[in-house]
Amino acid sequence: MKNIYFDTTDFDEKFQKIIKETYPELIKKGLARAMFNLMRDCVMQAPTVPIREGWLRGSASIFVQNKLVGVSPYGKPGFATTNLAAAITAGKYVGTIIFNTPYAAKIHEGIGFKFREPSAGPKYLEAKLMGNGRSYMQEIADTIKAGAR
Repeated sequence: MKNIYFDTTDFDEKFQKIIKETYPELIKKGLARAMFNLMRDCVMQAPTVPIREGWLRGSASIFVQNKLVGVSPYGKPGFATTNLAAAITAGKYVGTIIFNTPYAAKIHEGIGFKFREPSAGPKYLEAKLMGNGRSYMQEIADTIKAGAR
């Protein structure tokens, strides 16, 4: 009987590096892409973010792990949030989109607001998360898959 010995030390070290360094970065990259798609969908798919003057559309900011990764190229700039300090549980990945005008929540809920644009309406953010959630998750998965090759 012969014993066969494999030294997996090098593999184990490299695999741990992939798990600890590469995949988290790919997850964050995919999450950022998904969040940008969500922002785009909020202004392109009905119900859309109203554009009356463009302030609300221009106020969107995207954060991944509380780090600003982009602001809206749509509408007028001026209200975009550039800092975010929210609790993030260790081992979790968080993407945040903020529409930051004083009336953003009121318009999202459709409270006391008459939408003038035919495509605009309440729940412009929530509707995208419910309707397109799988495609956003697929964007994250595709980014990880492409980066892992």
